[in-house]
Amino acid sequence: MFGMGITEILLIAIVAVIALGPEKLPDAMVKIAKIFNSVKKGISDAKTTLDNELNIAELKEEANKFKAQIEDTKSSLSIENKFDLGLDDILKDDLEASKNDNEVEKIKEKFAKVNEDKAQKSKDEKFSLKNSEEVK
Repeated sequence: MFGMGITEILLIAIVAVIALGPEKLPDAMVKIAKIFNSVKKGISDAKTTLDNELNIAELKEEANKFKAQIEDTKSSLSIENKFDLGLDDILKDDLEASKNDNEVEKIKEKFAKVNEDKAQKSKDEKFSLKNSEEVK
């Protein structure tokens, strides 16, 4: 059983009969068997608990890996969003500049129209002056 031979077991049985006597020997054997069973059960429970704890540790390790991956992904997404926001600002500035360019073009057109009107008025005044001088 525990690496003991028949002679060692007989020696222990003889010492037990001499020490305990034939009346107490059966009760002692039952108590020893109960003690062995409780020790065996305790070792089994300890092994199960240790296996569960190791499994929990592995699960925690795996959860930490996933958490790190999520954090990496989250940070890369925030970097991309910040980059996109910069492009949005540039596009908004370009749009405002193009609106300003359109307004400048409209002002230039109005200015040209006013200049044309002035030129036309000036021609009309010259023409009316010539006509009034000829009439006199």
